[in-house]
Amino acid sequence: MSKVIKVGYAIYPSVKLRLPKFNAKKGIEEMVFAKELLFGDYIKPQVVNGDYVRKVVVEKEMEVEYIQVRSRNMDGYIKESEIQVERPLEVNFVDVGQGDGCHIVTPDDKHFIVDAGESDNMYRFLKWRFNIGTSKTAPPPFTIVISHPDADHYAGFTKIFEKTPKAAQQFKIEKVYHNGMVEGSGGVDTLGTYYKVKRGENYITDLCDTQEDYKKRVADKSVKHGDYINLLEKTEADKQALRAGMDPIYDKDGLKIEVKGPFAETINGKAALPVFGGDKGMTKNGHSIILKLTMGHIRILLGGDLNTDSEYYLIRKYSGVDIPAVQKELSLKKTKAERKTVLEGQLEDAITLTRQELEVDIAKSCHHGSADFTSDFLRVLNPIVTVISSGDNEPHVHPRPDTLGTIGKFSRGERSLIFSTELARSGKEFVELDKIQSDDVKRERAVTVYGMINVRTDGNRAIIAQKLESPAANRGWDIHKLEWREAKREFEYIME
Repeated sequence: MSKVIKVGYAIYPSVKLRLPKFNAKKGIEEMVFAKELLFGDYIKPQVVNGDYVRKVVVEKEMEVEYIQVRSRNMDGYIKESEIQVERPLEVNFVDVGQGDGCHIVTPDDKHFIVDAGESDNMYRFLKWRFNIGTSKTAPPPFTIVISHPDADHYAGFTKIFEKTPKAAQQFKIEKVYHNGMVEGSGGVDTLGTYYKVKRGENYITDLCDTQEDYKKRVADKSVKHGDYINLLEKTEADKQALRAGMDPIYDKDGLKIEVKGPFAETINGKAALPVFGGDKGMTKNGHSIILKLTMGHIRILLGGDLNTDSEYYLIRKYSGVDIPAVQKELSLKKTKAERKTVLEGQLEDAITLTRQELEVDIAKSCHHGSADFTSDFLRVLNPIVTVISSGDNEPHVHPRPDTLGTIGKFSRGERSLIFSTELARSGKEFVELDKIQSDDVKRERAVTVYGMINVRTDGNRAIIAQKLESPAANRGWDIHKLEWREAKREFEYIME
């Protein structure tokens, strides 16, 4: 008898959960498709007297053995070879509407939420996933990352931070990371202290880098408590700012989550963030927290709402090259050919050097696919896969047509992949399901199942999957595969 796995996970790339059905015409019992399980889906086998509950059926004149399991709220059968002990990294790009929302599950079951959109869609997803209404098991504690203080990234945490009425379980917040700009209501100085240096560059200083800094900001009577502070006050979890160069926020079992931005300068002995475009909104967006996840060979980037100014700033910090200044000199008629050659070399050096830090295989598109980006930064990222988080009923027309075209142009491989939470749902937010009468449940079903882009990886293989709106005969997911090729030192997109 083989070793019994009490708890396991679906093997790569997916597993078909089956149900027994008697075929009257053939006079035999057969296994028929019931549900497709994604790589890494939790599977609990039924074990009796130290062994699996087994069933043998005849397929193509051969006896085939199955074991009974439960997965995705269904009892069924899989082959014993289709379950594994190792849990892959799970990155869920939740359909939060207009905004960002990402749920990360590490192989050792640590949970991170990076942004939560503006509405309650992330809350609905977590409520559905952990069944907090009736579950006897408490959900795991969450580490929160708010990339920057824009409502379409933080307001969705409201219900997550609050207690859910009459629920059997509640969410527990372990820590809140933010970018240091704890915004009150009022002018640009509510991000911190607006500071102008002699050379004409403006900075925001007096940032909330620590819990002590945060408490001082909250206690400052000159700063009114706007929506962001009111949101943060809903949880007692420790608040801390993240900066490039800090230790990874997670580093265990081959998975590392590093902070690649924002970059702080030192002004009068204090950490300060430059003002971008003389604008409060651009400054908040430009200093979004940038997280890079590395597991095995695969690299994933989450970059908040970076914009043109901040992308060039990041390239300068990582390469030492000021691309706009170089491009300006190149455009001058008086610039000699020899000098142009040097300048062109500097531009290539900027991309090459920055790629050492920021090149990835899977990138979350910054700012929901807006047009405020640079092709140089896309060249740096050089992804195979791009995921765009955007929503319906918004005035920005995200993702922009030129953004989609440029992402494709500067992505890796002959067939680069672009996914969108908005397009993954591509239907009414309220899905009509005959057996579901509650509009609230219909909405939950739509945003948590049909609009989510699922990424699962063990570092050498990855799937990117979106739910089929109408299940096919033997599958329920549209699955795309990446596999590492050691000879090429590169991931290859595996076409079916």
